[in-house]
Amino acid sequence: MLLLGIALVVYGAERFVQGIAGSALVLGVSSFALGVIFGGFDAENLGTGIAAAVKGLPGISLGTVIGSSIFLLGAAVGITALLIPLEVRVPARYILLTLLSPLPMFALMLDGTLSRYDGIALLVISLPVIGYIVRDSRHSSFLEQNEEFEEVLEEREEKPAWYFPALLLFSLVVIIAGAELLVRGAKGIIQSFGISDTLLGMVFVAAAVSFEEVARMVVPAWRGRPEISMGNILGTVLFFVLFNIGLIALASPLEVERSVVSFHFPAMMLILAATSAFMLNGKISRGNGIVLIVLYLAYLILNYYYL
Repeated sequence: MLLLGIALVVYGAERFVQGIAGSALVLGVSSFALGVIFGGFDAENLGTGIAAAVKGLPGISLGTVIGSSIFLLGAAVGITALLIPLEVRVPARYILLTLLSPLPMFALMLDGTLSRYDGIALLVISLPVIGYIVRDSRHSSFLEQNEEFEEVLEEREEKPAWYFPALLLFSLVVIIAGAELLVRGAKGIIQSFGISDTLLGMVFVAAAVSFEEVARMVVPAWRGRPEISMGNILGTVLFFVLFNIGLIALASPLEVERSVVSFHFPAMMLILAATSAFMLNGKISRGNGIVLIVLYLAYLILNYYYL
């Protein structure tokens, strides 16, 4: 049930973003602004995070933010660099901005909760950051439109005006059905194996909903555009820890386990700091990729103590 739920949420989230983008294009919203949707937050992570929060599984919600960031930076970047050493040309200001972006979330988690007011605060903080990225990315390949977005532009010319709103409604039904299966499956696993929802969310759900990011990184790097791969990954992490978590907390307040503050968040910051240091040097080599993979594996092993 968990795996089927994740598959439905991922499928529905992809259709949801296409439906939003297509509907907005019908209404005349600029294609550039909509490109941020594809380069920033991942709809499958956001959909899973909100659904889990509403259903009373805050650990899984936080896993779609912190656990997914760990997977993206450790596994996705590490595997990509191992296959294709990355000559990175991401501006240093983006790296620094992403490195600092998790700190507001951390400060608000210290009291053991992320309330709706905390969610509003994170959303407010995210707005000028996103605005800066949108404005500045006009002159760089950071958050550049990807092939998926270009497909929506092509479909806009071929499909009738009602197609995208209908796709949007259909995707919502799929996401809701998938979320219900996901939550029921997660609760069954928690009860059967005695593990916490935080561990399940940080490791298993995070990797499952973010696994396709490996391909999204490898393909641009293979085509000689590693800055797109890294720019999109850093942009995604930035969205996760500000916009996504803000929206999730606004939908339903989250109880934060002590292990999130003492272990999972520091692990994310360590891998983010290592990735940032490599990028500031202008290259992520195969050796750097191995370091990131080892850090991710060490994180997985250390999770044993939180079973």
